[in-house]
Amino acid sequence: MFHAPRPHYHHRRRGRNDQGANISPMVIMLCMKVWQAYQDSPVKPPVTFALAAYNIAAHVYPAIAMPFSLGQVCFSTGAFWAAWCARDLVEVAVRTFGSVFTHADDMHLYWNMGSLLVKGVLLEDRLGSEALAVFVAFSIVASSGIQLVVAPFLARAFGYDCGCAVGFSGVLFAMKVVLNYGDHAAGSDATSSVWGVRVASRHAHWLEILVSGYLSPRSSLVGHACGALAGMCWLQLPLLHALINTFKAPAPARNRFTDGRGTAGAPRRPAPPPAEDQPIPPANRDADEVRRRRVARFG
Repeated sequence: MFHAPRPHYHHRRRGRNDQGANISPMVIMLCMKVWQAYQDSPVKPPVTFALAAYNIAAHVYPAIAMPFSLGQVCFSTGAFWAAWCARDLVEVAVRTFGSVFTHADDMHLYWNMGSLLVKGVLLEDRLGSEALAVFVAFSIVASSGIQLVVAPFLARAFGYDCGCAVGFSGVLFAMKVVLNYGDHAAGSDATSSVWGVRVASRHAHWLEILVSGYLSPRSSLVGHACGALAGMCWLQLPLLHALINTFKAPAPARNRFTDGRGTAGAPRRPAPPPAEDQPIPPANRDADEVRRRRVARFG
């Protein structure tokens, strides 16, 4: 069994209380913001608000919604491969998925959920609720897999330690990639301003990743980039697009006015009764009457 090195945590400033409730003025403000966004939204996107609610619950009441400490749930290549080699599939799942729904402090949670309320609503309106749930699961698995490949390379080539990361930021950057590529076609002249720098809107997320890494050195620069790469992978997989189409255009339900091809038609006629129950045609009644009389007369 391999022992993972002692992790250090990105975004950690004040930390969270793993045993009790984490209720602070910033968390209260966030809850009010989520509730206000839910009330003001003409269409209530269930997946987006469910993700926001669970992220908040996992931070406010970690003993109930996320009963793991930061050291047990954060994602790093060393901890992941140690659990994998030990065949501890529970720890593998916790580090892969639990790390996404864990935030190190209130500020980290506040900014991520504020971004989710914008990107999630737009993307759920575009893809649909079922497709967004598939997209989030794909982004988590794909970004983790990419990080398992990229992090060892950076460590050996440049001595860069990716650390042990938590947070929903990777999924948010995957969402941003899909939204940017969907809103701006290749060769589009649209530009966006990132901290005063004009850049093509189609590629603005890459500059945002670099700026966020510079302004917040403890942020997971590699995790953000791997999330963006996961979004690009989503755009390049036709099988997933076919799956999305099945969610967006379900087959019409059959009813008594619908034939097997799903088109409306006239009601089907009832099946004829069995032959022995059918009434005797008028043309055959005389012959049957003669036969009955002969049997009665001659035995």
